[in-house]
Amino acid sequence: MYKVAIVGAGVGGSYLSYLLARNGVDTVVFDFRAPHDKLCAGGISYKAMAKFPVLEELPCPRKVVWKSAIISPNDRMTVMDLEKPLTIFKRRDLDSALLRKAQESGAHFRKERVRSFALEGDRWRIFTEAGEYRAENLVGADGALSRTRKKLQSPLDKGEYFFAFQCFLGVQRDFVAFKFFPDLEGYLWAFPRVDSLAVGIVAKECTREKYSDMKERLFCFIETHYPGQTKRICIRGAYIPFFSPKDFYEQSICSKNWALIGDAARFVDPIGGEGIYYAIYSAEILAACIQENNLPLYQRLCRKHFGRNLLKASQGFDYIHKTGFIETMAILAENSTAIRQIISEMIVGNIDYLTWKRRLRKKLVRIVADFMFNADFATKKEVMTNFVSLWYPRLGPYSKPKIS
Repeated sequence: MYKVAIVGAGVGGSYLSYLLARNGVDTVVFDFRAPHDKLCAGGISYKAMAKFPVLEELPCPRKVVWKSAIISPNDRMTVMDLEKPLTIFKRRDLDSALLRKAQESGAHFRKERVRSFALEGDRWRIFTEAGEYRAENLVGADGALSRTRKKLQSPLDKGEYFFAFQCFLGVQRDFVAFKFFPDLEGYLWAFPRVDSLAVGIVAKECTREKYSDMKERLFCFIETHYPGQTKRICIRGAYIPFFSPKDFYEQSICSKNWALIGDAARFVDPIGGEGIYYAIYSAEILAACIQENNLPLYQRLCRKHFGRNLLKASQGFDYIHKTGFIETMAILAENSTAIRQIISEMIVGNIDYLTWKRRLRKKLVRIVADFMFNADFATKKEVMTNFVSLWYPRLGPYSKPKIS
C-alpha cells in the first residue's frame, strides 16, 4: 500500500514524487514511456528557474538565451535583447533528471501502463499491464489528454485545446524566434537547444483543413529561414490545453483522495504557451496539501497563487492575438525601450497579466514620446490606423467582466 500513486512521470509527476519522497511519503510513479522527448520547445522561464532552484541543480545540458526575434503578421522583424534569460532544455533530459532525483530520494518508479483504476472504500486499486497496486491517494499527471482526468471528470471537446506541430533541425542559433500570422490564432516558434533547433507551430480550434495549412506554413518558414532542412525532418503533432474561464470557475481538480496537476489540470498559459512552470508549481502546492492531509485545499491554493493570472490571460487571448495589436506592438518595439521591456517579460514568462495593462498605461507618456520622436510619418499613420481598428470593436462585443 502506497500513500500516493502518480500516473505520469513528466516534469510535474516526477517533481511531485521527489517532493513527497524527500519528506518520507511512500510514493509510486507509473509511466510506460518515461523518459521520452515530448512535443515541447523546452523553454523554461526565468521566474521558474528563480522560484525552483532544483532546476538549476539538475545535471543535464541546457541552452541559455538572451536574444529574441519577433516577426509580425506583415513580416516586420524586430530583434531585441531579453531583460532576463530563457533557459532551454531537451524535455527527455529534463524529465529523466527529475525522475532520477525522485528515485534517489526514495520514490518508486514503475515503467508500466495504467490500464484502469477503481475506488474501493477509501483506497484506490490500480491495475497495470504488469500487476495490481493499492494507494490512498491518486494523482493524474499524464498530460493534456489525461486518461486519469477522463475517468475522474467529464471528457473535453477538441475545441478546448490548442494543436501543435513540431520538428527538430540540425542547425544552431543563439536566439528564440516567434512568427505571427494575420489569419491564425496562434504562432510559430524556433527555440535553440544544445544540439538542435526546435521549430513548431500552434493554433487554436483546429480542423483537419487547418492541420494541412499549419504544416504548409511550417514548411514554408523552414525553407525561407533554414533552406534545405525540410528533406530531413520528422514532424510530430500534439494537443495542448487551453485554459479558459470555465476551467477557473467550474472544473474540479481534486477531491479528498485524488488530484490533477500540470497539463492534466489544464494549467497552461494560453498566451505564452508556458506549461512547465505551472506543472512544477501545482506539484509543489499539492505536495504540501498531501503532507498536511488536506488535499481538498489544493484547488483553492492553485486559484490563489496562479489561477487568476491564467484566467486573465484567457480573457485577453482574443484581443492580444488580433493582427492589429501584434503589428502595433512590433512597430512600437522598434521605437520604444518600454515596449521592448514588456515584450521581453512576456517571452521569458515574467509578465503578470493582472497588472500589465496598468504598467503599460504608466509608461504611456514615455512610449508615445519615443515613438513620435523616432518613427517616420508612414509608420505613425499605420499605428494610428491599427489603434482605431482595435479600440472601437473592443468597446462592443469584446467587453468582458473584469477581475480585480
